[in-house]
Amino acid sequence: MKSLKKNIFFNIINDASNILFPLITSMYVSRIIMPEGVGLVSYAQNIASYFVTFAALGLPTYGIREIAKVQNDNTLSNKTFTELFIINAITTAVSTAAYAILVMSPLGSGFDKRLMLCFGISILFNFINIEWLYKGKEEYVYISLRSVIIKIISLVLIFVFVRTKEDYINYAIIIVVALGGNYIFNVIHARKIVKFSFKNLEFKKHINPLVVLALSLFLSSIYSKLDITMLGSMSTKEATGLYANAHKIVEMIITACSAISAVFLPRLSYYYKNDQKEFTRLIDKGVRILAFISVPAAVAVFVLAPQAIELLFGKEFVPGSSTVRILSVLIMVKSFGNLLCYQLVICTGNEKKRLPAYALANVANIALNALLIPKMAQNGAALASVASEVIVNAYQFFKMRKIVIIPVSKSALLQSVLSSAVMGVSLFFLAKINLPLLASVVVCVIAGLGIYLLLNLLMKNEFLSETAGAFIKKHKGAK
Repeated sequence: MKSLKKNIFFNIINDASNILFPLITSMYVSRIIMPEGVGLVSYAQNIASYFVTFAALGLPTYGIREIAKVQNDNTLSNKTFTELFIINAITTAVSTAAYAILVMSPLGSGFDKRLMLCFGISILFNFINIEWLYKGKEEYVYISLRSVIIKIISLVLIFVFVRTKEDYINYAIIIVVALGGNYIFNVIHARKIVKFSFKNLEFKKHINPLVVLALSLFLSSIYSKLDITMLGSMSTKEATGLYANAHKIVEMIITACSAISAVFLPRLSYYYKNDQKEFTRLIDKGVRILAFISVPAAVAVFVLAPQAIELLFGKEFVPGSSTVRILSVLIMVKSFGNLLCYQLVICTGNEKKRLPAYALANVANIALNALLIPKMAQNGAALASVASEVIVNAYQFFKMRKIVIIPVSKSALLQSVLSSAVMGVSLFFLAKINLPLLASVVVCVIAGLGIYLLLNLLMKNEFLSETAGAFIKKHKGAK
């Protein structure tokens, strides 16, 4: 079994690239194609994403768990991989056909056909989507290096081919080419770690958990993507663009907050089956990490939303700062939910627990979007998204507490809340100092980080103390 610390390190690199490169891309593209162009691309990508979700049929999650279970047995790994690969090919073919019918039918008359064709190719690429194999095998070194290379290439292509407002089509093409590049690299590299094995294949055992997981993921995709779908239909493309970029800021922070705990799923799946004590310890560790990171991140994003959105996307997107503030709540909700709900449900084989949660969230999301979007546009969609996410995670959390022990450190949460509150007040006054925009953001980030770390050191935060102690010990050992 690979080193957890090494996995965490390389997953942080991977997730850092997932933050940095989209950030640079959005900063550049938003100023070129403007809110309307961003809205057009986001809307078409959003429609295609429903079909990508169906094509995947829950494999991005289920595949990780099943490969992780047999990662030390090459024969079983090859057999499991072959079974899942064939299932993926069948569902992708069905999904591609359904998408083609939609685009060519009267229902598709209002779509930008060029964008829809472009993002339709992303559904086809799902034929060779085997990312779950690498995560199940804990191949985070390869995942990180491949991801960085592809992102550098796509960034260069964007700078070369997206130069005017009309180049939003080129932007969409590059997004899809980058996705396909990742999958092609995966297939080429896969020969080193797995082989096709067509002996004694068993598909039946995968069907029930995959269907349950696919249903929950599809319901999840509806409520999580419905905001942009309904905004694009009920409001303006400008409002859709404002919401899309506001959402990008928050999702980037969520990705950063979840980077460490994201590698826990294979290990939790293994420990749940083999070592309950270590399983509980790992959950406790994840909670302390997320408390230390996600709470101050949410507070900082809330306070600095106007400065952040202007710095990243330009003055045209500043009206979306209130949307960022509403969505900042998701930084805590989704970060904790990823570990305590999503990962625990999957690693313990309780996928069915997700279905009622997502059903409730969808009802709430549709009703709230229909009620709030006509009155509040992008802010209404943001409120609906926050309410839906709270419902999903609250339901799963209380259900999972009856199945496994979920240690929640009250001291870690209290320390994080108190220090984040002091940091937030400090940032509020610092942001009012008359400085150039970039200088203001840099000063606020450095000062806020310093205040937060100092307060946690004074309160003897366990996670910070352990991290600092390990660093000092390693540094002394190197000498």
